[in-house]
Amino acid sequence: MLKKLNLFLSLILFLNGCATITGPVVSQQEIIEFEEELKVKALEYRLKQLEHVNNIGYRLIYAILPSDTKKPFEPFLGVYVFDINKYLKRLYNLSQDKGVVVGLVIDGSPAKKAGLLKGDIILSINLKRINSSFDFYNEVKKFKIGQIVNINILRQGIKETIFLEVGSVALNIPINMVDLQEVNAAASSQGIFVTYGLMHFVKSDDELAAVLAHELAHIMREHIQKFEGVSLITFLLSLPLSILLESQAPGSGQVVTDIGNIFKATYSRDLEREADYFGTRLVYQAGFDVEVCATFMERFAIEIPQSMIRNYLSTHPSSPERVLRIKKTIQELKSSTQSNFRR
Repeated sequence: MLKKLNLFLSLILFLNGCATITGPVVSQQEIIEFEEELKVKALEYRLKQLEHVNNIGYRLIYAILPSDTKKPFEPFLGVYVFDINKYLKRLYNLSQDKGVVVGLVIDGSPAKKAGLLKGDIILSINLKRINSSFDFYNEVKKFKIGQIVNINILRQGIKETIFLEVGSVALNIPINMVDLQEVNAAASSQGIFVTYGLMHFVKSDDELAAVLAHELAHIMREHIQKFEGVSLITFLLSLPLSILLESQAPGSGQVVTDIGNIFKATYSRDLEREADYFGTRLVYQAGFDVEVCATFMERFAIEIPQSMIRNYLSTHPSSPERVLRIKKTIQELKSSTQSNFRR
């Protein structure tokens, strides 16, 4: 009998030892509330990344010379606005549920100089009520270079009026972040797209500038044919929607901007050579470390050799050729003045 009792106790101890220990209990409500916090933090992170890439990109755009592009200069404000939702309301501690909020102000832009800030709610432009981001961009597209506009805002519950002079840039294009882990960037008639994979790969602002300058060169040298029916205002409206969708369901924002087709765009080898040449010049003109244009290309080829395999050589010059041509362009730039660049 004693032997059976010992066996029974041993079995109980064994079963207890195999039991799963999950630790403290977390309620479903706690999970939902924390998930909402994470979505706000994710949105904040994406907006910071978007701000960073646009600041680098527009520093390059400011440096474009009239002789670098065949296009006339365009009106420019340098601000992105979003329709208010519950995540933006929490992020910026907004007092209202609907309306239009400033989400990004580009360094050196007319909006920055005029004093617009992230979190400002746009009430009206030139006394015209602004109820949505569509209203905002629809008014902005009418602006002329040098025009003075007044923007009524609500900042921390206080109404203010901002007077802004419309500036000009060689290219007024959006630069967007894409939730893909591949190391890639692309240019289209809708703007420039940079993957999160690329943002994690680059080690400095100079390397990011080298990538963006190449894509900008494709646009400023008119390598990209404009698609019928696609307008800048349509894309600017899809841009914040893409960001906000990404904050709620990773990957869903790609549907908005049809990213897949943009990254499939290809150019001839000569157009890639021209983009390398003018992109390198642009990096130099903007005051970034131009040597990085060559060293980054080398590092990219060494660390991600598979990126060169899939249909790459059919449209791009070989990596050795590109690096050598960029190095010669750098020598040319350093031996010449900006006013005497060879074409």
